[in-house]
Amino acid sequence: MIEQKSIKWNIIKFDRKTKNKTIEEILNSRFEWDEFLPNTLDSLHDPYLFEDMQKAVERIKQAKDNDEKVFIFWDYDVDGVTSTSILMHFFTKIWLKASYRLPHRVKDWYWLKQYFVDEAKELWVSLIITVDCWTRDVEIIKYAKSIWVDIIVTDHHAVPEIIPEEAIAIINPKRQDCTYPYKNLAWAWVAFKLMQALAKEYLNYDEYRQYLIESIDICAIGTVADCMILTWENRVIVELWLAQIKNSRSRWIRRLLEEDLDTDLDADVFGFTIWPRLNAAGRMDTPYKAVNLILNNSDSVEKTLREIEQLNEKRKFLTKQFVEEAESKINKQDNLLFYISKDVPHGIMWIVAGRITEKYHKPCIALKDEGDKYVASCRAPEYFSMIEILEKRRDMFLAFGWHKQAAGFSISKDKLVEFKSSILSEVNKLDLSQEIKEIEITKIVDLNELWFSFLRKVNKFKPFWMWNPKPVFMVENLNDFKVEILWNKSRDHLKFTTKHLFKMFAFYMWDYYEEIKIWVRDWKKLDLIFDISEDNWMGKKNLMLKVLDVVLK
Repeated sequence: MIEQKSIKWNIIKFDRKTKNKTIEEILNSRFEWDEFLPNTLDSLHDPYLFEDMQKAVERIKQAKDNDEKVFIFWDYDVDGVTSTSILMHFFTKIWLKASYRLPHRVKDWYWLKQYFVDEAKELWVSLIITVDCWTRDVEIIKYAKSIWVDIIVTDHHAVPEIIPEEAIAIINPKRQDCTYPYKNLAWAWVAFKLMQALAKEYLNYDEYRQYLIESIDICAIGTVADCMILTWENRVIVELWLAQIKNSRSRWIRRLLEEDLDTDLDADVFGFTIWPRLNAAGRMDTPYKAVNLILNNSDSVEKTLREIEQLNEKRKFLTKQFVEEAESKINKQDNLLFYISKDVPHGIMWIVAGRITEKYHKPCIALKDEGDKYVASCRAPEYFSMIEILEKRRDMFLAFGWHKQAAGFSISKDKLVEFKSSILSEVNKLDLSQEIKEIEITKIVDLNELWFSFLRKVNKFKPFWMWNPKPVFMVENLNDFKVEILWNKSRDHLKFTTKHLFKMFAFYMWDYYEEIKIWVRDWKKLDLIFDISEDNWMGKKNLMLKVLDVVLK
């Protein structure tokens, strides 16, 4: 295995022997085929294998029979939007009195709180189903029980030692007593399994199967958005969705993808087309618009889609603006990068932190000044644990929540100097010089061998996503081509042109334009690293090479 550096400070790892292997031989070596199920409904496991599923179904049936009001409480990101939509669509179908409520990104932070339970009680709601209340939320569930509000928890996070006994049901594949055989389920998948169990009770066999097929798309979106690995059932639902995408019941999906439906789509269609738009609603305005988009299948969906498209354009514009501001403010010599702003919108703070982390491959904390406190979004590279750093300062925070590479907290203004000084002194002691992001080449190729026949061989191993990443290729020693900035609204991207007919774009690499341009002008050689897909523009199909990195030699 050979290593060398690129302009983006990646270590490029590759094996020259791959040039003599077929792409089928290389990709076959990734797979343990016993982890895969055929992409049919019959491959899905029985939802009643979940511990407490029977209890949840019986309580929801009771609510319907007694004409009770049911309240869905959810997260404002794509996992919550898709989970809520799955349940809400089915509840509407069976005429259950259901509504949904979400926390405000700024005022409420995350999770179910006492005042939400009080609000539900005032509205005569007797059952709350959470798709964002963790299994560890013991006290709030105890409180709800004390005022005669029942709670059903759907969750997919790690389970603590103590779980709330007062909950009617806790549906979580990671419970030790849960016999459901597959544990890597997204929140939307857990919601889907609850819906599947209910559908068995209320629909006949043919209706049941048809309804599941029609609901697969929303579940697949939530699964990919939650970055779940595509093995076992996760792979089944994504394959089913991609197979039926052209006939989706969802008008908004067909509308969003109308220019792509003639191409061979992969799971990344979620990341580039669907996922950002659903997230933009919650980040720039209200996620209610995203739920309305999913649930609304009438002509008025066009209006909502236009509104969300405008929000997504606004998100992209503001992201670029505040990333540039962050770059001007951070101390690039520190091992931990701090960015403080009064104006950065809450909805894009984590994106800004993520872009800075991606570019400099260092952890970043973006803080918004809110007068008496700061609200923070944190991102970190794979090698750095935000949990370990922030846990030591837990007593400084007004509120907090975190994973290994992503975190959020709020802190009073009088604590910030102490917090920043203590955390910087610790992190700056670390030697991060060896912690460089790596990218591994699947196969070294010659541009002349890239034809649609090659792409078809690659696509046999789709869908590509977590665990089964899209193959990455490298062509060596190029010197006969030109590079230019792609003329679009933001001018963020580069375009490479060779004698070959396929398109070659480098997205969000405009920072490197001058460096590459000088290199090309002097006829120096370089290597291009890219993935390959199909492009369909104005009805004309072509190969698309997405340049991921450049090695200047």
